[in-house]
Amino acid sequence: MMTETAAAWVREHAWTSAMRKTFASTPGFFTACACQYSGGECRHGDRCHRREPLVIPIGSVMQRGGEYTALHPEPYQHPTPTATGPQHTAHAQVWYADRTCRWVCDCECHTAAGRAAVLAWVIRTGLYPEDATEDELTPPAYRAYRAEMATRRRIQASRERRERKAADLAEQAAANDAEFRATRDRREAIREWAAEHHWPIGKGRIPAAVAEAYAVDQEDGLGQGVIF
Repeated sequence: MMTETAAAWVREHAWTSAMRKTFASTPGFFTACACQYSGGECRHGDRCHRREPLVIPIGSVMQRGGEYTALHPEPYQHPTPTATGPQHTAHAQVWYADRTCRWVCDCECHTAAGRAAVLAWVIRTGLYPEDATEDELTPPAYRAYRAEMATRRRIQASRERRERKAADLAEQAAANDAEFRATRDRREAIREWAAEHHWPIGKGRIPAAVAEAYAVDQEDGLGQGVIF
């Protein structure tokens, strides 16, 4: 295992400027092992279809400048594992001699609980026969399941938005009704008070002076006391 001091020396004296630039922005490009690439969530979305670990090299030999992979004159004799199957490549790859790195996607497609949920859904919807097993699940089944779950989440979110909007409208309507009733009841109370105190008031708009006098007398309002 290389020490931090030795690694810093290699980066400073052996790496190209392009490699140092990449390391500054994305250190994991050079420091993370393939088994550390998974982040708890499938980052490939609908394109995810790997159910088995993918064997990959730990890196490549770079051309002068450090931006492009060096190429051998001829492809390797043995094919290299890739996401689309074994491929003959001339890229100068670097592999561990005593171990193998594997990239594993850990989304629901590759967990026991996730596979069980997908299988139950495809059987329930009639896409698969009732005696189907998890081993028979294909990438389209997972894509269909994720699409269905995404649609359900959108529908649920839309329903919740409508319910919140309806609740807000109902609350606002109730507040408006309460305000209207309070205003109407106060107006009637002012009329009754004015009649009791012999204030001249008709059926139309209540004069401001009468409303002010009522507020002073009945509501502890700040009016002009001399109007009595």
